[in-house]
Amino acid sequence: MKKELLHLLVAMLMLASHAQAQSTRCHTMENLERLKLVDPLLESRMLKIENQSQQIIAKSLGQGNMGITSVINIPVVVHVVYNTSSQNISDVQVQSQITILNNDYRRLNADKVNTPSTFSSVATDAEITFCLAGTSPSGATTTGITRTHTNSSSFSDDDAVKYSSQGGEDAWPSDQYLNIWVCNLGGGLLGYAQFPGGPSATDGVVILYSGFGSVGNVAAPYNKGRSATHEVGHWLNLRHIWGDSNCGNDLVSDTPTQTEANYSCPSHPKSNSCGTSAEMFMNYMDYSDDACMNMFSAGQKSRMKALFAPGGYREALASSGACGGGSTPPPATCNVPAGLNATAVSPVSATLNWTTVSGALSYSVNVKASTSTSWSSFTATTNSLSINGLSASKTYQFQVKTSCASGTSAFSSIQSFTTPGSTPTSSTTVTVGTGTSVTGVAPYGTGYMDEKTQFIITKSELVAGGYSTANNILKSLAFNVYSASSKVLEAFTIRVRHTTANSYANTSYYSATNMTTVYSGNYTAVSGWNTHNFTTPFTYNGTDNLLVEICWNNSTGAVDSKVYCSTTPTVKTVYKKSNLASAGICDVTTGGLSTSRPNVKLGFFGFSSAPASKLANDEDGQAEEGQDNSDFNLYPNPATSKINITYTVLNENNTVEVLIYNMMGAVIGKYDQGMQSGGSHLFSLDFTSDFNGSELSSGIYLCSLRVGDMLQTKRFVVKR
Repeated sequence: MKKELLHLLVAMLMLASHAQAQSTRCHTMENLERLKLVDPLLESRMLKIENQSQQIIAKSLGQGNMGITSVINIPVVVHVVYNTSSQNISDVQVQSQITILNNDYRRLNADKVNTPSTFSSVATDAEITFCLAGTSPSGATTTGITRTHTNSSSFSDDDAVKYSSQGGEDAWPSDQYLNIWVCNLGGGLLGYAQFPGGPSATDGVVILYSGFGSVGNVAAPYNKGRSATHEVGHWLNLRHIWGDSNCGNDLVSDTPTQTEANYSCPSHPKSNSCGTSAEMFMNYMDYSDDACMNMFSAGQKSRMKALFAPGGYREALASSGACGGGSTPPPATCNVPAGLNATAVSPVSATLNWTTVSGALSYSVNVKASTSTSWSSFTATTNSLSINGLSASKTYQFQVKTSCASGTSAFSSIQSFTTPGSTPTSSTTVTVGTGTSVTGVAPYGTGYMDEKTQFIITKSELVAGGYSTANNILKSLAFNVYSASSKVLEAFTIRVRHTTANSYANTSYYSATNMTTVYSGNYTAVSGWNTHNFTTPFTYNGTDNLLVEICWNNSTGAVDSKVYCSTTPTVKTVYKKSNLASAGICDVTTGGLSTSRPNVKLGFFGFSSAPASKLANDEDGQAEEGQDNSDFNLYPNPATSKINITYTVLNENNTVEVLIYNMMGAVIGKYDQGMQSGGSHLFSLDFTSDFNGSELSSGIYLCSLRVGDMLQTKRFVVKR
């Protein structure tokens, strides 16, 4: 048995994840291989720790425990190493990550309700908690946060960030603290950790600053703090769930075998060629998006806690007094939010409100359709949240909990609201900017391979341009092109949110937290006004300013498309742009400051106060009977090779567009039907030829039909 374990462990350590080509979410295995090269004895030390852990686990099966207290409390010191102000994350952002670690490792996370019933019997409370250190190594009082300015623009997985002599910050004693370094990591890297057995001077976890915590400078889809949950798992001796090889072994018996890492948010159940009928892609040790992760298994818990048993590698940490007494964090004293209500409810949006809780750092808000079993999660820093992308004539539910310095509250009781019908009664076009300068290129600057643009439109500009509260739903955005390039803009994406800011003080982009993606698809600019009709209309609250963000990623450059723009020398409202030679432009945090801003036209529409007779799609994707529903139908459903889309254009000469989305909300097919006459129409999609040369795999998808300003969406299932 011992020899077999040695062979297995050595094989695992020799294999680098074949998923690296797809993602740089974690470089723990790369860090391990580097450390083994400089320390030939590391592998034998890790084997000794592994044998010891297996013996402790085997012994505990007969005794029912490992000879340790039920809950282990770990003191944490967070070393913030920053080059720019945006990288110098706030205490609130740090605290939000500590709260997430406590919720995830104690299975108090709100999204645990999304764990499939297939795995509910093994999903477990790991009985591990974390606190920001209250005592420094010298015995002085501390916040548990250090801050170090560095001249290094970014770090890699070479541990330089862990040394003051290399522009980072030295570790605190690893037998008393979990060291977490938060910095700017290059190459799209989200984080890496050091397994038990490595050098004490570098023991700990490194996390990208925009993937740390859930508030502040965080960027989706890694904005829920799960990068740290994942890396701390490695620090606690957990392996990647797929065993870092095809059908590999993560040394845990209750996690199903996988062929490889999972990305984005797969649909359950997901089978594989290893003989697994349902992969545990929601496990924190996979590579799924933050919003898809929600569990550790009982076997993983045993591996982690074995480190703290008598004689275990991290036993000393269990008795460290660095938290200030060494006790577990006090029970949460945050009050539960009350007074929940929804205002400004439209067919596509609503503002959710609740009473302010004293001492609140932020609020977690869950929203779902009343017929759905899964919640969508949001974060708010005030006692209200504007949400978009709703469907007309549908009942929704929401609940709120508080995050404060001592932890989190329970969720509030559930409040419901119903959206009205979706027949618009009026519309208007608002023009902002009439400048005649032709020096501007954003958002179509194809002279570079990639571009990200942000600009602010103030309320006063909207009102001056003709905005009125009767038409408060933003449905389109247009730019006036002076000279057009023929270059296709890949994944041209527009996102919008409210902001109280009216200018930029430096080259840092504003946070994309709670932004609504209103448009996404490949696009080629043409001369004249280029109008982007939103797939998801955005409801403007009539009070704040609008922050607009546009990004796209190309593989080659071309000549610029130039737009008419206005100059704002007072820097009242500006945009910033940045162009990179690699993908991921939407995630960059700094750009270049400019006083040129494109002229824009914004299309708004409004609704009458009385609900229209048309009903929106129900949760099954079947349209309920009602007037003016354009007879939108999909068949066959489920489908194997193609889907037929039938609809009726009620008025003459309406523009028609069909869009196909995956369940992550990404547009995977866009089909402009042009201007169509009144009457019945049929459009068919072949799963093998109509999706940019790639086959549509089995799963659940969304089909949106836009006829003029009317948008309807239905689900369909592909079974191949």
